[in-house]
Amino acid sequence: MKVKTFWLVSLLLFASCSSLKIARQDNNNSIVAISATTTGALQKGYGITIILENIDTQERFESKSLTRASPHSIIQNIPQGRYFVYQVSVPLGNMIYHNRSNNVREFFGQINIEPNSKYYLGNFSGRMEGVGRNVSLILRINDPSIPDKLRERIENENTGWKKGEFIKLFPYKNDELIIRHRVR
Repeated sequence: MKVKTFWLVSLLLFASCSSLKIARQDNNNSIVAISATTTGALQKGYGITIILENIDTQERFESKSLTRASPHSIIQNIPQGRYFVYQVSVPLGNMIYHNRSNNVREFFGQINIEPNSKYYLGNFSGRMEGVGRNVSLILRINDPSIPDKLRERIENENTGWKKGEFIKLFPYKNDELIIRHRVR
């Protein structure tokens, strides 16, 4: 019984540590990356998920985390077009903060994706504020440069992305993006 439990736990740990494989660049599509770390109430959070929506086709593209506890998330093979951020989701402890309101669209503004380009939406840090039902997560740009670990995962011979500058889509009109936790 102990051996079966050991192998089951090992398998679960291995599955939870899997990492996102970055697809080889093709079809004149682009890549979008974003990063975030959060703190609050003796908890830490790593990562951020965004959904971009094409303004003309209403097609949505969701970012995927590089690994389970990675602060970095990417959207691969996104076609050329005009986009807005439809939703932002940020984990912190055992909660996930979501925002898909107009203030998210206004914060990021319209994003124009050109072919064969690398975009970086920012390296955010967040902190939880409030108590009870009035808890918010406040995100700010932490660092204007793309983290080396994220750059190395994207720019290598396996992905086809060459070393070079990412198009940085900040500073934004506002300093802070507020994401409220909805109690259900």
